[in-house]
Amino acid sequence: MQYLTKAKVAPVLAEFLGTATLVMVALALSEITSVSYFVATSVAATLGVVYMMFAGLSGGNFNPAITLALWTARKVGSLKALAYIVAQMVGGFASWQLYQYFTDHKLASKTANWNWHVFAAEAVGTVVLSMGFAAAVNRGANALESALTYATALFAGIMIAATVAAGYLNPAVALGLDSFNWVYVLGPLVGALVGVNAYEYLFSAGASKKSR
Repeated sequence: MQYLTKAKVAPVLAEFLGTATLVMVALALSEITSVSYFVATSVAATLGVVYMMFAGLSGGNFNPAITLALWTARKVGSLKALAYIVAQMVGGFASWQLYQYFTDHKLASKTANWNWHVFAAEAVGTVVLSMGFAAAVNRGANALESALTYATALFAGIMIAATVAAGYLNPAVALGLDSFNWVYVLGPLVGALVGVNAYEYLFSAGASKKSR
């Protein structure tokens, strides 16, 4: 039971709850409107709120692509990254099932064939999102400033991606909306890997010191 201490459980639970909340809002909005602006605004606002609530515990990833990118940048350990990714995906699945229970109807599966335009849009949108997250955690901003940076980056990323794609930018959101296709998994993963690592290498405080 030494592995189930509050200090170890709380961050994983925070990632579960934060992701589940984010996915539930995305799901509710996507089912009542197709206007990207309204979806992006609501989801971004939700991200800002859950970041303020949980970032002090877990870092406030709420996105498996972001967590994987942080792992490749050596900002999070392997076991923690795995635990976070599992919690995030379970959070997305839980919101999907809870939404179906609330509405008493089964969501229609949203299939999508591989499309390079959609892949590129999801990747570029996630680059913006992940660089916003990296900036929030690297620049020593307070919690409110970090939340606003991350949330605004999500809004911008969704609006960019929505020109062609659904603008999920998050595999857990894709799962929660019953649209877990390769294009909506690999696009965000590639985008986050590029965004986080590019920011760490080019723009972080450590990178600035190295260039002097």
